[in-house]
Amino acid sequence: MRPEFSVIIPVHNKLPHLERSVFSVLNQTFSSFELILIDDASTDGSSEKLLEFKDSRIKLLRRDVPGPGGYAARNFGVKHASYKWVCFLDADDEWELNVLDTLAEVIKDHPDVEILSWGWVKAKGRQKVIDAYSCKFKQEKIKPFTLTDFFNGPPPMWTGGISMKKELLEKAGGFPEHGFKRGGDMDTWIRCLWHSNKSLRLTKPMTLYYMDSVNMVTKSIENDTSYFFSDFVMQILQSTKDKQLVQAIRYHQNRRIYSILTERLNKGRSIDYDLLSKMNTNLLFCYLFVKLHLKELFLRTKFMKGSAA
Repeated sequence: MRPEFSVIIPVHNKLPHLERSVFSVLNQTFSSFELILIDDASTDGSSEKLLEFKDSRIKLLRRDVPGPGGYAARNFGVKHASYKWVCFLDADDEWELNVLDTLAEVIKDHPDVEILSWGWVKAKGRQKVIDAYSCKFKQEKIKPFTLTDFFNGPPPMWTGGISMKKELLEKAGGFPEHGFKRGGDMDTWIRCLWHSNKSLRLTKPMTLYYMDSVNMVTKSIENDTSYFFSDFVMQILQSTKDKQLVQAIRYHQNRRIYSILTERLNKGRSIDYDLLSKMNTNLLFCYLFVKLHLKELFLRTKFMKGSAA
C-alpha cells in the first residue's frame, strides 16, 4: 500500500509567493495527498488569493490571530491532517515536482522509517547555495541520522524539507506555541528525534528556500538562544547515559554561545558574561576568549569616546 501525505502550508501575508508554493504541491507527480492551507490571519490579500485555488485535494483552514513562526498554524494543520504522513512547506518556498514520489519510494523500501528529510537550496536572486549536509554527504543517496548527528551538525533537518509520521509528531508534543519567536522548529526536531526509532536523510536537494521573500521571520543568531537550553534538552543531559549524545549537545551549546558572543562583539556590544558562564568547557577557554576580544573591545570603546569628544 502506497503512503498518503498531508502537506501543510501556513500562510501569513505571503501574497506574492502563494502561486509558486501552492502549485509546487498541486503539480506533484504523486497524487495521493491532501494540501492543508492555513490562513494565519493574513491582511495583505492572501486570504482572498487562497480562495482562488480550486482543487479537491485542498483543505482551507483559517485562524483569527497569527502566531509567531507559524508554529500554532502548523499544529492546527496537523490536527486536521487525514493521512499518516505529514509534510511542511513555507508559503514562500517551493518543492521540486517529484518530492512526494521520491518519499513514497523510500517509505516502500524502508517501512520502519519515521522521519524523512531531504536537501534544500538557498536561493537569492541568481545565487543558489546547496545546504551543508547535502554537500558533505553528496556521495550517499540516503543516510541514517540520529539526535547526536543533529547536534554535531551540519543540520540534517529543515522545515521545508521534512516529512514524518503524524503520530510521532503528536507524541513529541507538536510545535511550541509559546516561548519561541524563532527556533521553535529546532526544538520540535529535537523532541521528534528523541522519540524516533529510525530517521533517514535524502541528500538530494528537493526544496528551494528563497531568501528574498516578503515578511520573513529570519533574524540574527543573537535572538536565537532558547532551543539549545530548553527544558527538554536539559532533561536529556540529566537522564541519558549516551556519552556521545551528551558530548554533541555540549558541543552544540558551546558553538552557539560562541557565535552569539562573537556577533555581539562585532556589533560593538559588551560581552554577555552570564551567557559565557553557560559554556560547558574549562576556564582557560573562557579566559582566552575574553583576552582575544577584550583589546578589540577596548580600542573600539576608546575610539567611540574620542569621536564623541
